[in-house]
Amino acid sequence: MYADRIYIANDCIFLEDWTISDLIGKHRSRPYNLLIANTFFRVGFIEAWGRGIEKIKDSCKEAGNPMPEDTIKHEDVMVMFKSLVSSTDQGTNQAGDRANDNSIVTRILKVPQEEPALSQKKIADVIVEKHSAVKYCMESMKKSGIIKREGSSQKGKWIIL
Repeated sequence: MYADRIYIANDCIFLEDWTISDLIGKHRSRPYNLLIANTFFRVGFIEAWGRGIEKIKDSCKEAGNPMPEDTIKHEDVMVMFKSLVSSTDQGTNQAGDRANDNSIVTRILKVPQEEPALSQKKIADVIVEKHSAVKYCMESMKKSGIIKREGSSQKGKWIIL
């Protein structure tokens, strides 16, 4: 994990001639670890084999997030997700760029304008997102100078810079 990106990697065995296009396109699924794959399938995390990357990209697009970048080698696949908030963005430009979208960052920024004393957990409840996602985004926004917390976690308030 980095301030502006996160990498997720997994060991696997690809055919010699596979490319990123093969992985991203329609293909037959051959799970590397059948026990883990079947466990995820049984608990409902997998609805159909071979759709994981497609679902990830659809979710990113729906949420207004940047598309992940894939790297494959013969023995592994790595996916880089760019942060919703770039550490080089200025707060005013960031807010202006996101004024017309419904991304998690935009929804987070609207809450402290009306109720600056809410906790991250309460903000997550208001925008109907997971607390961990809101916490991650708000930490990124604090590091980027978009928001700051003034006062304690119990009696403080959020300031949009």
